[in-house]
Amino acid sequence: MVQRLKTYFTIWSIFGKNALQETFVNRGSNALFMLGKIIRLAMSLLFLFLIRQNVQTFADYTSDQLVVFFLTYQIIDLVAQVVYRGVYVFGNMVRSGEFDFLLVKPINPLFRALTGKPDINDFLFLFPNLAIAGYLLSLLDLHITVWSSVWFIILLVNAFLVVTALHILVLVTGILTTEVDGVIWIYRDLSYMGRFPISIYMEPLRFALFFLVPIGIMITIPTEVFLGLQPSYSLFWVFFVGIGSLFFSLKAWNWALKKYTSTGS
Repeated sequence: MVQRLKTYFTIWSIFGKNALQETFVNRGSNALFMLGKIIRLAMSLLFLFLIRQNVQTFADYTSDQLVVFFLTYQIIDLVAQVVYRGVYVFGNMVRSGEFDFLLVKPINPLFRALTGKPDINDFLFLFPNLAIAGYLLSLLDLHITVWSSVWFIILLVNAFLVVTALHILVLVTGILTTEVDGVIWIYRDLSYMGRFPISIYMEPLRFALFFLVPIGIMITIPTEVFLGLQPSYSLFWVFFVGIGSLFFSLKAWNWALKKYTSTGS
């Protein structure tokens, strides 16, 4: 098992090196892309500053607590972009027939489809984001304990199970319909709602964002535990959704592969 993990990590490293070479080849477009990310980060920081300065409380949350929700969303979203960028080009792979070649190679096709296009720009951008998040947390008036931090890390792992499951389901849609772009952007739009506590939304939207497209499980619950607040749902349900969603998505992937008829069929 350990040897297999090392093998796949080595393969992912090769994917990363290839992506880095593509970045150097397309220096101009990547420079503009990075500039756009810098502007977006600057606007996000301005947004957080305005929240701290102008909002005292919002739906029983303080402005400092709202900042933590925003930072949690930012980190989860950025890591997902780094690791699962291959999902964004999967539709083209199915339409062009490139996916056929993945199925006959010894590498797991799901691993290749999910992680085959690491985003080097987001990877480089991850470190300043983490540094800025740490700095902002040091400025906030919060009571954080060691146990809440440990549980926060555990729940983040569970959150990435959910993130992985959602991206696998996007791949399933790509196999069945060859359409990925619309689905992944629907997911991105819904995930934007996680910048604020999901508990502020009305039913049935709140239930949907906790259990149908579990953005709340990904972002709201870990942040509530980190802040020492009563979580919106029992941690039993949180882990049930995390593990269950991954199990369901893997079953759906295996089912979709049986429906795949190859290019030109």
